[in-house]
Amino acid sequence: MRIVGSFFAFLVLAAFASAKTYRLSPSDNWFDLLHGNGLRAGDEVILGAGTYSNGRMLELSHVGTKQKPIVIRAADKARVVFHRPDARQNTFNLAGTQHLTVKGLEITGGSTAIRIYKQGSRMAKFVTLEALHVHHVGGPAVTCNHTGNLYEGMIFRRNHIHHTSGHGEAFYLGSNSTPDGKTQTQFFHGIIDGNYLHDLNGPKVSQGDGIELKDGSWGNLVRDNVIHDVKHPGIIVYDADGKEPNVIEGNLIFNVADNGIQVAADAIIRNNLIFNCKGTGIYSRDHQSAVVGNLKILHNTVVNKGKTALRLIAPAKGKYSGPILIANNAFYAGVAMQIPGKGFVTFAGNAGQGSISGRKFGQAEWKGHGNLIRDLTKNLYPRFGSILIGAANPKYSANKDFERRLRDSSRDSGAYRFDAKGPHWPIKTGFKPVP
Repeated sequence: MRIVGSFFAFLVLAAFASAKTYRLSPSDNWFDLLHGNGLRAGDEVILGAGTYSNGRMLELSHVGTKQKPIVIRAADKARVVFHRPDARQNTFNLAGTQHLTVKGLEITGGSTAIRIYKQGSRMAKFVTLEALHVHHVGGPAVTCNHTGNLYEGMIFRRNHIHHTSGHGEAFYLGSNSTPDGKTQTQFFHGIIDGNYLHDLNGPKVSQGDGIELKDGSWGNLVRDNVIHDVKHPGIIVYDADGKEPNVIEGNLIFNVADNGIQVAADAIIRNNLIFNCKGTGIYSRDHQSAVVGNLKILHNTVVNKGKTALRLIAPAKGKYSGPILIANNAFYAGVAMQIPGKGFVTFAGNAGQGSISGRKFGQAEWKGHGNLIRDLTKNLYPRFGSILIGAANPKYSANKDFERRLRDSSRDSGAYRFDAKGPHWPIKTGFKPVP
């Protein structure tokens, strides 16, 4: 037994010993190390301060493992800038990369900052992009949109993205459906978490969505992102083709030249704060092959003065793809809800201010006698005496609120659980702090 145990320990140590740490500066031959597939599972590349620039196409095809991912990162407290000198090529191309983490870099110039796609039959998956600063690029920041690709387990966390060009999305994930309504590309089980996305609305931007989950993307978590000053919707989701729904939770979205959140089907939209949209706060209609339905819209706070807070358009063919639940939201707008007169929709515990079009509501579905100044602070937080306090239907109550505080037995409508101490984080630009 001792021999077997010792031999096993030797194998484990040998496996870890095979991993290497590379420390590079801009004057070293960093391009040849990063380009291609030469890095091995467990390798770490630490980049020193300075600007890394090269006119050749940089394509990374490295493959790590779940137990030993490959890490490419900036040295501690170092400003590491990857600047492509022209827009003829993307700054980073990740081709068939698996279990790779890129962390702490600043990326500017070039076309798309980071384009991810398969290499041959090997799919790119389990890629983590963390704490990147992407700005002033010639196209979108991050794309996972190549036809026929299956993008699994991507994590995009705490990235700062602004001043894109072209289509201009911060995250362009998945692809459009084909004319026959089939989805060729799937982005699934991804996490888009805690990013700060803004100023995607310049004169060279044709679209400028914050986060776009295309047709057939499923089982993704879009959480705690701060998105403002964008040209198209802050977050747009099509459908999941009947698979695991996408969860859109805890996001702060404001100053949008379109809709705050636009979604067709197969999604849970929960605990989001949305205000000052030129379109609608939360908007749902058919989109490509996606048919409206299978939605849960819960505990959101939408303030859209003179506009519409929630708009739901019935499916073109009259049949919803699944039931819709609209519960425990706070809607303050010129039109609080614009909805079909009939449909497969349940309403409960909503409160706020604004007219209603489409149908009449009972007191348990809509408590609409509020006053915007009286009900909410400038942080969209409930004031003492607000009609939001106690208005929620406990049957549909979320476990936590916008700040991830436990709701426990509270029955407050909107994104916040009321506390006399007020919010932990006053609404402002920058990253949202999370527990």
